[in-house]
Amino acid sequence: MSRSSSPAIEWAPWMVLGATVALSFKGIAAKFAYDAGAGVGLVLLLRFALSVPLFWAGERLVNHGKPQGALGKREVLACAGTGILFLIATISDFMALSYSDAGMLRVILFTYPAFILLIRAIELRRWPARGRLIAFAVTYTGLLILVVPTLSSGGRGLVWQGVALALTSAISYALFLTRTQTLTNRLGSARFTALSNTAVLLFALPVLPWLSAGGGWNLSLAGLGWGAFIATVCTVLPFFLLFEGIRRWGAERAGLLSLTGPMMTLLMGWLLLGETLTPLQGVGVGVVMVGMMVLQLGERKAAPAPASSPASASAKSEA
Repeated sequence: MSRSSSPAIEWAPWMVLGATVALSFKGIAAKFAYDAGAGVGLVLLLRFALSVPLFWAGERLVNHGKPQGALGKREVLACAGTGILFLIATISDFMALSYSDAGMLRVILFTYPAFILLIRAIELRRWPARGRLIAFAVTYTGLLILVVPTLSSGGRGLVWQGVALALTSAISYALFLTRTQTLTNRLGSARFTALSNTAVLLFALPVLPWLSAGGGWNLSLAGLGWGAFIATVCTVLPFFLLFEGIRRWGAERAGLLSLTGPMMTLLMGWLLLGETLTPLQGVGVGVVMVGMMVLQLGERKAAPAPASSPASASAKSEA
């Protein structure tokens, strides 16, 4: 086969893997920003303020020459509502990082696909299928193994505030994704992301000063650098890599590859921050990952059309 006839799908796994690595580094980069003297409010302000113009530039690039319909009041309000949910998820995520280790918090946050299916079951007033219930049970058994013994024994790496904030982030992000399905189909992923993040920035401006009321507004060169890194490498770049990877490869396979994300964060936390896992915590992490894999595989069989399946949310960019 000639080089010119090589299928484009060959690049798709590398795009998804690159996005997963970039997203995995977000918590690590936030830890470095905090160490540089930047508070949660300042880090988030840098992230939103720097990423929104880049998202709009990317939207123009992706939709160049394509006709764009006018936005109605309903779409504007819907984008604003999802922006609030995303803001809650992001604030909870970054506040959790100020309490606990990045790796273990990423494992907790990564349970959001299970919350998506739980939300859908409540909305439809119908029990999930047996395979999904098994995935729920496995996932949250692993979560209990990871969290409860560590907290009750005062072990390192997790505190109640961090766990509560991480769970709040996972639930809010699940609500955000369940509300975006219709909007992304109608507006396109790039346009919706630009609009939603613009709403996030507007809603965040009066809130962020409160997050760092006790300090953390001294912008050092290192803090600015890590804030810019989070906005570009850990926010904007992963979205467009995933956007193209999913287009070429499908959301289900992209979602399965993204299962490596928490493990990458744990590895980078160990290498760069000195974070460690006890053997019991390692068991908990493994059980959670098995549960999420069962959930992903079940959704792949149940939803052959990835573009419209709520479970494909697990392949999208995280908060």
